[in-house]
Amino acid sequence: MRFSCVNIITKFNSQEAANVAQGLGEFLRSRGIEVLHTGALPKTVIGAKSSSPNEIKADLIVVVGGDGTIMRTAQVVGETPILGVKVGALGFLCETTPELAKDALEKVLAGKYYLEYKTKLTPRFDGLKLPDALNEVLITTSKPSKILSLMVKKDGVLLHHGKADGVIVSTPTGSTAYALSAGGPIIDPKLDVLEVVFICPLSAGIRPMIFPVSSSLEITVLPEGFEGIAVLDGQTTAELEYDKPVTIKKSEKKAVFIRVNNSEFFYQRIREKITCGFEA
Repeated sequence: MRFSCVNIITKFNSQEAANVAQGLGEFLRSRGIEVLHTGALPKTVIGAKSSSPNEIKADLIVVVGGDGTIMRTAQVVGETPILGVKVGALGFLCETTPELAKDALEKVLAGKYYLEYKTKLTPRFDGLKLPDALNEVLITTSKPSKILSLMVKKDGVLLHHGKADGVIVSTPTGSTAYALSAGGPIIDPKLDVLEVVFICPLSAGIRPMIFPVSSSLEITVLPEGFEGIAVLDGQTTAELEYDKPVTIKKSEKKAVFIRVNNSEFFYQRIREKITCGFEA
């Protein structure tokens, strides 16, 4: 794959990210690459009749920021490859750091990379296709400390009818994010599955569930509890209505990441960024 046009997207309100982006832009131009600077992508709140954002066009997207910036980018770039440069607190999805970014780009331009394809989720509500989610779709209350009444179905079969603070439908990528904090397992990125994790359910016996990626999940907020919202990757929010289900399926498009490190780098990131009893 030859990269002739690179779009650089930066973390919102970060002078460090802006400085790194400028340096990488100059580096790429010195290699004869056209460079576009989109800047920061904002979080969005959408209504029932809103449409998805337009896709950003380029051969390669360089994201200078953290996981939030990458997830906002993944919602709007289709299957354009993403190279993440960590400027942020966690950067679990990032492939490199500002200090090593030019070396990583040298490898990419020389063809010394591979592509990693990650499943995304497509949620629909009230006839509207919401933006795809890379990590998770969260159904939660519109006000803190309130509780939802939920009905959850898989392929039309009832899984759970009860009350909880919310429910997370996660991809393997999202298994190390909110779903992990809520008690879900870490899922190896080579597995293509869906994970459902209930947040503080009143039914003590309910536990995280793993389903085939071909599953269709349906979550309905019921009037016995508080009003709900859908939150996609912590970036996009949509208000829900009682008795109208949110359906969640595997997206037709995947998120594509440029990788220059070996395929087992995932577990190195686990050891470095998540304290879970692993020995270094």
